[in-house]
Amino acid sequence: MFDRNSPVVKFAGYAIIGFFVLIIIISFGMPDFMSRLGGDKSTAAVVNGERLHVMDFVRFRDMRYGNRLKDADKKEYQYIILENFVQYHMAAQLAEKSGIMVSEERVKKFIREIPGFQDQSGSFNGQYLKGYLDRSHQSLPEFYKTIKMDIMNQDFGQMLRFGAGATPDEVRAQAAVDSSKIQVRYCYAANNELKARFKDRIAVTEDEVDAELKKNRTEVKDPKTDRERIRASLEDRKFETEKKTIIDEIEKLAVAGKSFETAAALLGGRTMNSAVFKIGEPVKEEAGKGTPLYALNDSAVFLDDMLAMGVGKTSRAVNSVEGVYIFTPLQRDVALKAVTGKEAEAVESRIMNEKGNALMSASMMAFRENSKIQKYLKMDDK
Repeated sequence: MFDRNSPVVKFAGYAIIGFFVLIIIISFGMPDFMSRLGGDKSTAAVVNGERLHVMDFVRFRDMRYGNRLKDADKKEYQYIILENFVQYHMAAQLAEKSGIMVSEERVKKFIREIPGFQDQSGSFNGQYLKGYLDRSHQSLPEFYKTIKMDIMNQDFGQMLRFGAGATPDEVRAQAAVDSSKIQVRYCYAANNELKARFKDRIAVTEDEVDAELKKNRTEVKDPKTDRERIRASLEDRKFETEKKTIIDEIEKLAVAGKSFETAAALLGGRTMNSAVFKIGEPVKEEAGKGTPLYALNDSAVFLDDMLAMGVGKTSRAVNSVEGVYIFTPLQRDVALKAVTGKEAEAVESRIMNEKGNALMSASMMAFRENSKIQKYLKMDDK
């Protein structure tokens, strides 16, 4: 119907192609479009329209990781460093968006006070700076820009830190946590130990297996293996019932304020002491290598009852996949007292740092959700 060799058809085809190319350029922009095609090898990433060059990434990597991270140029490390590089520039963008400004005079003053650029008398030596710029293959404006971003990020962090603050009550509470000493005595009965005790009560008869098979005829494929599977399932069911009975009895003892020894006699198992720990630290075994007691550390019962229950009284039971625990405080030294001087300053500074870091993390996460980030840097295998 149409002649391919016709000049009209050719012109129409070129016009259509040109139209779509124009749309793409308008949508993406010519330079960024070239990056997407892999034509621009000098771009490491584009963050909210800011183009980050490969040489900037290399300087960032060498300045911040060259002396601290062995094999920083390895592929697996470079992906992590690239992400940190992007985060660094995003932080500077967020700082600027938040109103943080740094004057040229402050940047110059900062550079003049860098010890590496000073002679033995403590005076700034321009030759030292020039030598550094030559070795790092960067111009003075590029170095100024890096220092300016460093100061902006630092100021933004300080703003969040001081904005968070620390009240006197927070300082006292944190000081009490820091000086706290806690030790517990615990009793642990493993599931296999409990099963041995309940052996007769959890035994499954052939009649019980037959009855279960009749209930689930459609699931029976191999009578021999299915019988063993059902026997094990029925035994586990009976065991959980017996286990729950003990847990409920211990619950009653705890509510009645009975002693740890009374509950331990009911539970059976082994009785041991934990290592001494502070509030917030993991509970570990006292003996051996100090293995963490994960069942207690992850237990709401332990977290809720540890500081509230009486010394020598039994806790509620902690039911874990390995067995059952109960515990009681042996030592619980937690004193709220006035904190002054350098100790108070150190505690206050730590609280402000922690709160400031949390605010920074939340701010960066929210900023990133609304950011446009493209990474183009190709890593070489090393």
